[in-house]
Amino acid sequence: MEIRQLRYFVNAAKTLSFTQAARLSCVAQSTLSQQVKQLETELGVELFHRQGKHIQLTAEGTLFLPDAQRILDDARQGLQHLADLKQLQGGSIGIGLASGLGISAVLTEVLTEYNRAYPKVVLSIHQMAAPMLSSMLRKHEIDLAMTFTPDEPEDDLQAKPLFGTRMCVVTSEHHPLASQGAASMRQLAHLPLVLPTRDLYIRQRIDKAAHLQGLTLNPAAEIDDLSHIIYMLRSGRWVSLLPDVATLAVRGLARIPLETAIALPTSVITLAGIYQRKAVTEFLRMLKESVGLLLMSGNESCETCGETFIAD
Repeated sequence: MEIRQLRYFVNAAKTLSFTQAARLSCVAQSTLSQQVKQLETELGVELFHRQGKHIQLTAEGTLFLPDAQRILDDARQGLQHLADLKQLQGGSIGIGLASGLGISAVLTEVLTEYNRAYPKVVLSIHQMAAPMLSSMLRKHEIDLAMTFTPDEPEDDLQAKPLFGTRMCVVTSEHHPLASQGAASMRQLAHLPLVLPTRDLYIRQRIDKAAHLQGLTLNPAAEIDDLSHIIYMLRSGRWVSLLPDVATLAVRGLARIPLETAIALPTSVITLAGIYQRKAVTEFLRMLKESVGLLLMSGNESCETCGETFIAD
């Protein structure tokens, strides 16, 4: 039994297509089919029901799949151990970033310092809706995720608190609201609102905060991409509620504090109980150290960047 055979089997089991599995494995379909057949011969069982171009896992295949995946994970971690011996002379780190969180001041600092120390390591950043990040971690598509702290932690993930950001009212700097010192949720209910869609974490926090005040916000527009919301805000008509940090680098916008603050704590999330590559552990160390220095200096709340830093 060879590692490549297990990889071919797992890809076929996930896609239920030898054609797609061959594409994922970067081999010819005939090669993949032959190798899977050899694996079945060695194991003495059929792993798939074959019906023309369609395949389905047999009971034996379903039973064997988690074992095959575990063997592949162990092999991957072994290779990571060996790669670490090269002392960060290459490779990459996949970093997931929740939509609405933005590239915070502390993250920008860590990315810069990490690149100075390890210029040959590529920092690959993926920004998307927070719920998708857990799936990417499990598929090993990213190494860590910076996201809003989940209400209910998942057993196979570990979350460590980092910093938080405040929700604020955002509109054009020429909007009448821009001159106010603070705004209320009730006031917003009568304005043309453009808000994130309901599947995004920040919208869920907005709706929960409004509900606690006996209000329901009915936006005139809902958009799942914060960059499009920000673009609309600059027109001068629209108003939104967004994390403070999401609009830091945007000119022409005004950020007005809410009378009743909505805090958004964030965490760094990784897979629990697995070996982490040295490139990843070094990045996490720098991230923790950066936040720790801010706490030691007493700078728990940054009025310039809108971030509130939280101790572990």
